[in-house]
Amino acid sequence: MFEVIRMESKRTPLAIEVEVPPKCSPILVGNPNKDSLLRWVESPSKRSTVLSWGFPVKDAPILKEVLNMTLERSESEGWGVAQDSLQLATERLKDLGIEEVESTNQVVHPKDPTLLGSIIIIGQMCFPVIHNTRRALSVINPKT
Repeated sequence: MFEVIRMESKRTPLAIEVEVPPKCSPILVGNPNKDSLLRWVESPSKRSTVLSWGFPVKDAPILKEVLNMTLERSESEGWGVAQDSLQLATERLKDLGIEEVESTNQVVHPKDPTLLGSIIIIGQMCFPVIHNTRRALSVINPKT
């Protein structure tokens, strides 16, 4: 579902700065406060970058956190991420311009993982940069 990028480094950084595509906000990144794995960044810097803090790969239920945070925000802001059926979820993404979709565990998402962002792994740490959850995810019957 997400692009996974493995990088080699002699030292693992605390955070990394990553360039993001335009018009993909808000973006979920690693949270430096550690009260949750991820936090929202409303818009990239003037250089079109975001900062993502790392956390251990073994402590990374990233998909669950992405879905929970996206559904919560979708409900409060009317994004329409929650859908009642596979057909409605698929139609929603196609209406938003994503033609090639697939379904994984009640989540409809683009076949191209780069449309949802990346999880960058350096050493034993991961640095998520997840964008387009507003436009590139639909969750089927999330409350059942």
